[in-house]
Amino acid sequence: MTRELSTTDRVEQAIHAAEQVVLGAAGVGSWPNPRRAAVSGAAGAVLALHFADADRSAGLIADGVAWLLRVQNPDGGWGTLEGFPSDFVATAMATAALHLAAGSDGADSVSRARGWIDRRGGVAGLDDPMMGQLCGLVLSIAGLQDANRLRRVPVELVLLPAALRRRLLSYLTPPFLALSFMQSRQRKHNPLARAIDRLARPVAARLLAAFDQQEGGVGSYGGDPWLTGLVCTALTRAGAAPELARRSVEYLRMTAQPGGSWHLVHGVEAERVEVTGMAFSVHGLALAGHSADPRLLRARSWLAGCQQLEPSEVYASPAGAWAWTGRKGWPNALETVLVLRILVADAELDPDTEQIMRRGIAWLIAQQDKRGSWSTFVRNTLVPLDGPCPFITALAIEILHSVGVATSDPPIRRALRWLERHQAPDGSFEARWHRGGVPATAAVVHALTELGMRGHPVATKARDWLLAAQLDDGSWSTGRGDQDGTPDETGHATRALVACGEHEAARRGAEWLVAAQQPDGRWEPGQTCIYIRDYVHYSDPLIAQGLAIGALAAYREVGNG
Repeated sequence: MTRELSTTDRVEQAIHAAEQVVLGAAGVGSWPNPRRAAVSGAAGAVLALHFADADRSAGLIADGVAWLLRVQNPDGGWGTLEGFPSDFVATAMATAALHLAAGSDGADSVSRARGWIDRRGGVAGLDDPMMGQLCGLVLSIAGLQDANRLRRVPVELVLLPAALRRRLLSYLTPPFLALSFMQSRQRKHNPLARAIDRLARPVAARLLAAFDQQEGGVGSYGGDPWLTGLVCTALTRAGAAPELARRSVEYLRMTAQPGGSWHLVHGVEAERVEVTGMAFSVHGLALAGHSADPRLLRARSWLAGCQQLEPSEVYASPAGAWAWTGRKGWPNALETVLVLRILVADAELDPDTEQIMRRGIAWLIAQQDKRGSWSTFVRNTLVPLDGPCPFITALAIEILHSVGVATSDPPIRRALRWLERHQAPDGSFEARWHRGGVPATAAVVHALTELGMRGHPVATKARDWLLAAQLDDGSWSTGRGDQDGTPDETGHATRALVACGEHEAARRGAEWLVAAQQPDGRWEPGQTCIYIRDYVHYSDPLIAQGLAIGALAAYREVGNG
């Protein structure tokens, strides 16, 4: 008679199967991350190549058009990634690209897409002004929208003092500049607007050049074919900065994928760089006991080597940060805390890596906002999408505490006050780059537990919210109601509840993760990561894998105890 496996046995088997998936694919440098192709990337690239390189890139354009036609959703729209539910940004981009580049072959597709847009009230129905301007101006390039009926992009912001401009625009500076160049061609201007535009254009071009140099001068913006295509299209249409546009064309040609697609993010190296997902997976595997595995040691060394050793002009950031696209990307606090938490957990760092870690800790302390929190890109930002972020703030104080910063010392004391003031009435927190309340709330619970503050009112309310948010099947989702659970959310919550002693809820979460694991050892990631809040969401297999492995490893410890 076959003995039924216990939860602990099934957890052990699930961890082993998941470990083999990630470690089996581990490379010498960054690890492969099999994301779906991005509609926004393909549409942005097709638009840019259509305007800036039509003859030489005719084959790439045709392939991109065919791919966009093939992946259109039955409702007429497109999602951010192939197979995702339709969203406004991807649909507007694809509609404009096909109307301009597909000819009669795309007429039916464009008609169905315009129906999708009209059923949602058109660009006037978008709550976010910048998204309305973006989608409207893109559609106006294709003659599908009257640009004069859109809100004016306040291009004069680029003429403000650098410190204030940086706080007002932050990482949105490149898309803002792209929209300002688009507007100069698409809208009618009164004499005052024309005068402002003449003053702002050279400043805007210099700013774009500085962002280009931040990534090594290869024509990329954010390592993102969509944003790069947007900038390239805007510059070409406006007849501005031809050298920047030329470099962007070469980046788009280099990052084209077989079959006509482009990825959501693509670094400028020979292989696609993925710091974020790799950091989550390395962290999960380390929690599972693989810190000494040579493949993990190589991965840790590669991540450490991605630290930026020069200060950033465009973000007024000192040396010592990490970016999602490696050493030449946009320095930010999210990737920095994700890599730092791996480094600080290793008690046997070599001297060079120890120095990297210390430099990163110094960067983290220097980047704390005056209000006590951490934003993602720009310190003391005024851009809601940039910060401040409770997820980053929670990870930051946990990291600082692990290297000897006391809870009474100013960095942690000020962060705790900020968390107290900004907890939602129901006890939850919401991250800037992860959907829903689970990731940030779980991060706060875990951090305060590690700080010896499990009984603090903030921790108690956050824990109670997590318990109440657990679905009947044991999982957690990105929202409330009948949404299905995801391995991402369930991983976040399960590990936090193990840490604070809520083992029964954690057991149910672990059992759900075991049941949700696919036969090949993987988990299907949820649409939990945010690219543009409320408009563009994406999934990341390595994030989901790392979160699930880490949560099951944490539960295994208490299950075996």
